Formats: sequence, structure tokens, C-alpha cells
Amino acid sequence: MWLYTLRRLLLLPLTLFCVVIVNFVIINLAPGDPVSYTEVSEQGTASRQADRTVAFSPDERYLQFREFYGLTLPILLNYWPWMTQEEVLNHLKILSAHRLSPTDSQELSSKEYNERRVKFGDQSRFIMPHLLAIVQNKEYSLAIRQLASQFFARGGMRLGYLGADLTPEQRAWNRLVEQNDQQLRSFPWTSHSNEQEIQTRVQAMQQWFEKNKQPYQMTPTHSEKIRTFFFETRFMRYMGRVLTLDFGTLRNDSSKSVLSEVTRRFKYSLTLAIVPLILTFVICQFFGFLMAYYQHQWPDYFFNVFFLILYAIPIFVVAPFLIEKVALHHCFPFSHTPIPISGFSSPDHIYDQLTSFQRLTDILKHIALPLLAILYGSLAAEARLSRTAVLEVLRQDFIRTARAKGVAPFKILYKHVGRNAAITIVTSLAGSLGVVLGGSLIVETLFDINGFGKFFYEAVINRDYNVIMFSALAGSFLTLVGYLIADLAYMWLDPRITLD
Repeated sequence: MWLYTLRRLLLLPLTLFCVVIVNFVIINLAPGDPVSYTEVSEQGTASRQADRTVAFSPDERYLQFREFYGLTLPILLNYWPWMTQEEVLNHLKILSAHRLSPTDSQELSSKEYNERRVKFGDQSRFIMPHLLAIVQNKEYSLAIRQLASQFFARGGMRLGYLGADLTPEQRAWNRLVEQNDQQLRSFPWTSHSNEQEIQTRVQAMQQWFEKNKQPYQMTPTHSEKIRTFFFETRFMRYMGRVLTLDFGTLRNDSSKSVLSEVTRRFKYSLTLAIVPLILTFVICQFFGFLMAYYQHQWPDYFFNVFFLILYAIPIFVVAPFLIEKVALHHCFPFSHTPIPISGFSSPDHIYDQLTSFQRLTDILKHIALPLLAILYGSLAAEARLSRTAVLEVLRQDFIRTARAKGVAPFKILYKHVGRNAAITIVTSLAGSLGVVLGGSLIVETLFDINGFGKFFYEAVINRDYNVIMFSALAGSFLTLVGYLIADLAYMWLDPRITLD
């Protein structure tokens, strides 16, 4: 068993790595980026619009935003340092003419032109020598050279370190970046500039390049290009942070880390996931035994139809029904305690004054309806599955042998049937551990519980890459742990099963 567990634990990082790669590529290939948001109209329709704080500000701010999220790098492999001067010149001609070729009569659409401009701007830092050579070559048109000067300034821009607790080296880098960025802004010229002014700026660009090509690594060697090919990518930058347990910050508030926000919501979603999981396992076993023991009798027919109806009713129907018909203006049975319809507990000014037992009671009162809304669907499915598993075990030869030996019916059901039938339920529930971080969006929204469901839904709407990736990573980890626990449970439930 220990050897099997060790092998599974060793395979866990590799499996998570593959999961992260697939999710990372899908998220980054999806249309749009974090500078756009989804606006939901009063009619309930969603439309994606540009974030005005970015769209109507200078390109420099847009660049800083994308640099912060690592969106200025390719996704998996970085071939940009290998671009030739001819390829660079061809891109400049396309952007200058707004056409794919001089003979093309149709102009690029605004969307396609913008995508090409942004991507070429991202490539600029890796092709600085080519851009400078084009700027200096008077054989090219003035429009091409002017455009090259703009991308040269774009390629030289760097993002400084953020935060209050910076090291002396980081502060020195920030001063260098600020000084260079101010100088880079003065390099591009306008169509009204004369030849002497243009020449002066070209010389300044040459001097700036010679001064900063080493600190900014603008003339990499072959080995440095190979390193860039594999490591200067969005994925490797993200994995570099993940390996230090840095999952980034929220898109809308860089002062809040993803990990701290998830930790703050952990108790809510953990309770609403683990408690229904345990209750489902226990209750479905009871009803499964009951239906199987009275097969083709009225309890079997009654509960089969009952659970089928429960399974067919969607949660967005049950949850409002529980709020309006069960909780609103009603009290718990045999008491005068009103049934809460929102929140995980009472407000803080009340909750903080309670004793430990009173706090537990307060939480149980608040989560009674949410648990019921979550529990009924899984219970309906698992009870019918448990019935099938029990019937299958009851038909086995060793059950007939036990009956022939005169073993008590209760002992047969508990010791022989129960343990074997539980294997099927454990298999079904094993992967459910991963939904701890998924939460229940509908239940959390209707009952105003600030759990993972609402949190990750808002992250998807806002294209918050850090939160989405953490959800995929943590959910996959919990799912794999759930399957490992299930494998170990098989061995405990059935001694015939070995993990060697």
C-alpha cells in the first residue's frame, strides 16, 4: 500500500503539470484579454466591452497592464528572437499600408489591424537591432522608418517593480526604467519633423541602444536565444510564480492576492461541499438498502419514483421555493426560531458575541436550507445507484452461502453487502472532492453566501486569469486526492483488493 501511495504521489505533480498546460493554453487562446469585461444588460444578455480605464488611455498604460499579466509574451514557445530583418520589414509594411500586400485592394479591418499592431509591439523588445537598422536606413520610406521608431520605443519600455518593500537593487532598476522610458518617449518623430530633427533622434536612438543593450539583453547570444525560446513565455512565467506558491493578485484589486481571497472563502464552500458529501454517502446507503431489500414491492416503487422526481427538478427551482415557501415568515419545527434566508451566519456584531456552541448553532440554522438545496439532487442520483449496487451484491454466491449457513439477515446486510456495495458509491463520490473549489453558484447567489461559486464565476466574467488558473489547479489537485482516497478506501472495504 505504501509503495502504491508513494507512486501516486510522485505522479501527482506530473499530472497537475499537464492539467495546467491544457487549461493555460485554452484560457490564453480564448478571444479577448483582461482589459475587456462582460457587461450584463437588464434583459440578461451579456456583451463584452473594452475596459474604459484602459481603452481611452495612452498605449503606455495599456502596455503596463498587459506586462503586469504577462500578456506581452507568447504562450508556450518564444521564437521571436529568431525573426529576420526581412520579416520585421514586412510587418512594418503591412501596418503602414493597412494591407497584407501592396497589390491587395482590401484594407485590414480595425480588429485585425489592432491585433497585428499589438502583437508586433510585443515582439519589439526581441527585435530591437532590426528596428534600429530600419530606422537608420534612408533607403526605406519615411513612413516605415517613423513606424519603426515607434516600435523601437515600445520595445524599450520596461515594467518596474511594484510594492512598498523593495530591495535596493529593485529601486535602482525602477530608477533606470523611469529614466529610460522618459528618453524613449522622445525618440519617435512626427510627419512634420524636418530631416535634421529626424537625424538627431536617430543618433539618440543609436546612443541609447549602445548604452542599454547589455542591461536589457537586446543582443542575445545563441544560447540565450534558446533559453528565451523555452523560458520567456507566459506559461513559464506563471509556473515560476506557482512554484513559489504565488498565484498572483486579483484583476480588479492588485492589493488582494488570489490565495488570501480563496482562504477567506474556504470555510463557506468547504462546509457546503464536504457536509453534503458525507450525508449523501450515509443516507443513500440507507435508501439503497431499503429499495433493494424490498425489490418489486411498494417501498421500492415509491422511493424510485420519488427520487426520480427529485432528480428531475432543477436546483434553480428548488432554491427559490425553499426561500419563499419554507423559510420566509416561517420558523423551524417545534420552535419559535425564524428560518434564515441569507448568509452563512449572523452579522459580525451579533456573531462575535456568541459562545462557541451558539456560533455552531447559528451556522447550522443558516446553512440548513442551502445544504438541503445542494443535497437533494446528489441524494436522488446516488440512492438509485446504491440500490443497483446492493442488488448486484445480493445476487453473489457468497451471500447465498451466508444465508445457507444461517447468518442473521442484519449481519449479512451490514458486514457482507454493505461493505461491497459501498465501493460503487465511493467510486461515484471520489471525484466530487474537486467541486469544493467550484462551490454552488446558484445556491451561493440565492442565499447570499460569499463562497467559491460566486468568486470563480465573477473571475470568468472578468477574465481574471490568475483566479481561473488557480481554480483549475486546485480543483484538479483535490480531484486527484479524492481518487487516491477512494483507492485506499477500496482496500479497507474489500480485503481481497490489493494495491500492489
